[in-house]
Amino acid sequence: MKKSPFSKVPLDVKREMIKIWKSMNEVDKEHFTNQVALALSTWGNDQKGLELIAIVLQKLIEDGSRNLADFGIYINWFIKEGGLKIYTSKSRDIRKANILIESYRLKYDLPSEPSKSLFK
Repeated sequence: MKKSPFSKVPLDVKREMIKIWKSMNEVDKEHFTNQVALALSTWGNDQKGLELIAIVLQKLIEDGSRNLADFGIYINWFIKEGGLKIYTSKSRDIRKANILIESYRLKYDLPSEPSKSLFK
């Protein structure tokens, strides 16, 4: 049986993702979906591409972001933290997705800093 790309993501992080999704407005949900679609269109929807989505989302949650539409901000974190060295076969695609998603975020005037709250 094939492992889910989210199998390594802790249960509490998965629960927080769902909680945040439920509290998001429709516009932010659409921005999140569009960014993930752009990422998958360049990374591929194979096991490694989906695993990258899970890693970025896990970092987003662990960092305290309160909006999944911050997804694109955390691709840059992934690159800076050496993710390209781990996913060498996807490094070109990861860089390309980062450029596409940064352009998307600029076009729609999305924040360049994560949406965080002092209170969870």
